[in-house]
Amino acid sequence: MRPPLALLLMLGAAACNGQAGGNRAGGEASADLSMRAGMWETQMRILSVDATGAPSEIQNALRASISAAPVFERSCLTPAEAANPAATFRDRSTRENAGYTCESGDSVFTGGRIRLTLNCRSSNGQPDLRQAMVGSYGADRFQAAVTGETATPATDALPSYPVRIASTLIGRRIGDCPAGTTN
Repeated sequence: MRPPLALLLMLGAAACNGQAGGNRAGGEASADLSMRAGMWETQMRILSVDATGAPSEIQNALRASISAAPVFERSCLTPAEAANPAATFRDRSTRENAGYTCESGDSVFTGGRIRLTLNCRSSNGQPDLRQAMVGSYGADRFQAAVTGETATPATDALPSYPVRIASTLIGRRIGDCPAGTTN
């Protein structure tokens, strides 16, 4: 049951790696609002893990396998990635999830608003993954709520149970990328 959760968390981490933003001064959203390339620091925090209908032992094991502490990461966002953040999210998520084929659903990353969905099918027998991200961004900051859905793998002794993870992503641009930095 740990692999699908680990992959779901990697989806979240990939999302925060490629995203940027926060609201512009005065809270105005603009269609031409864009992110700035550079070094970004992101924070992902798991808010809840729910395995509806699963026995308490399974729910407790799921919760124990995921840290409530925020995960921080730094990543260089290239000018090309900053120009198309929705594609950056999709591409990084796909690269970091070997064994899954992912397709985009909603793909809105304009005017200070983020609304993205990703559906991933397993090619190795693991449960499928679905992720939705809703938030706001600006040139140097972003914030988003991320929900992920998967299931525990079925075994001879236990059926599969749906798993839902809620998390937040917060990011900020912290400067220019060091010379020669690539993702």
